[in-house]
Amino acid sequence: MRRNVLIVENAAPIGELIRANLTRAGLSVAVADCAESARNMISVVLPDLILLNWALPGQTGGSFATQLRANVHTQHVPLIMIGDPEEKRRTVGNSRVTADGHIARPWQREELIARVKAVLRRRQIPRLTDEAVTVGSLRVDPATRRVLFERDGTQLLLRVGPTELRLLYFLMTNPGRVFSRAQLMEHVWGDQDLQDERSVDGYVKRLRNALEPGACDKMIEAVRGFGYRLALD
Repeated sequence: MRRNVLIVENAAPIGELIRANLTRAGLSVAVADCAESARNMISVVLPDLILLNWALPGQTGGSFATQLRANVHTQHVPLIMIGDPEEKRRTVGNSRVTADGHIARPWQREELIARVKAVLRRRQIPRLTDEAVTVGSLRVDPATRRVLFERDGTQLLLRVGPTELRLLYFLMTNPGRVFSRAQLMEHVWGDQDLQDERSVDGYVKRLRNALEPGACDKMIEAVRGFGYRLALD
């Protein structure tokens, strides 16, 4: 599975150099030249890791990093800051930025790739546990294998198959994040054999049908060209 990395770097030659190195290392890479552009890209696809320059034009990298950590949808996305110590002091001052790593310039290609891959290996995405999760009016309790929809104080039990329940639980524990079919196959099916990535579409269709009595089927949203996510609206 190809991991998604977002580079936030205003110097185009540097951004393209990092993109080329990480792409050759087997990663899927996008580049934004400012915090606003990065924010728009993140709203479509949540990356697996963000490489962020300290000294961005407009909103600085330090300020943007603080916002990412304060946002419920991005607070757990691994963050590596790029730049020299002087840039850090100049853009952050006395504030504290919580990052998963720092890479100082001039960096070496091998160091960059090793640091990125090490942080990605540490990233853990929640799997099926016994802890119930609720999003809006929809609640999944893995311990009892029950999916409940509450309306006007009344609970409706929705009949969801075991595989569809795992798929729903995974999406609900990562609300708003877009997952490709390949990512869903890895995190929901694991070592179980699926014929191909399009098999995921069939399970999504069955899950939507199961959620339809509670008018929750539209919560499973297809993002054209990317995959699926649990819509927060």
